[in-house]
Amino acid sequence: MYRPYRAISQISRYDPLDLFSGLKDRIHLAITALFACPQNNFRIFFNGSLIFGGLGGGLDNTVVQSHKAEEAIVDLISPSGLQLASFLELVAEAIFRSGILDKLLETQQLDVLDIEGAIHYSFLHSLSLEESLKIVRGYLIAATAKDCSLMISFSRTEAGHNASDCNFASLKSSNQCYNYKACFIDLDLKPLEKMVHYYKLDQKIVDFYKTSGEIEGNPTILEVEAHLEKKN
Repeated sequence: MYRPYRAISQISRYDPLDLFSGLKDRIHLAITALFACPQNNFRIFFNGSLIFGGLGGGLDNTVVQSHKAEEAIVDLISPSGLQLASFLELVAEAIFRSGILDKLLETQQLDVLDIEGAIHYSFLHSLSLEESLKIVRGYLIAATAKDCSLMISFSRTEAGHNASDCNFASLKSSNQCYNYKACFIDLDLKPLEKMVHYYKLDQKIVDFYKTSGEIEGNPTILEVEAHLEKKN
């Protein structure tokens, strides 16, 4: 039985390849796309409260309050009227300067066989227990890295006065300087039992694409679901 797909307000133009490109302009493009359609992938907090972004994938759970976001960053960025665009530029600058996504990508690439390989490829039985455990552990670490969150905090500062525990970024558009911290959260290692769930999910994705090819034209999600239910 396939779970029903949740409605979204619009299709996002965000491309992960832009975010992980290592190029400042493409990172900025990705951040701008995430802001335009945040869903549950992009959030802005002020004093611990969510002021922009989404609470989940469904339309009913989306919170988009751009006016509150603009008000909250007035004191962070000037001149007036350019705060929001400059803030997105600042986020992209921090991601680019920190190189933090390079570390994330390196960790995600510990999954060398994908779920089908990690869960039951026949050649694993010919490996030693140590080698097999290394493959499984690598997959679970990579799965954790694919499901974590990146949090970046900012504070305005004077040029050359960055805090010892912070990194430093500047905005050319406003000639302002900022301290920032970037770190990953939600890093609890995925349990071994989760591999069964990942395998079933992978099979559903494969079945979805196979079934899409059996439906004439350009099928909608509802048409694909109806086709799957009919087959089951």
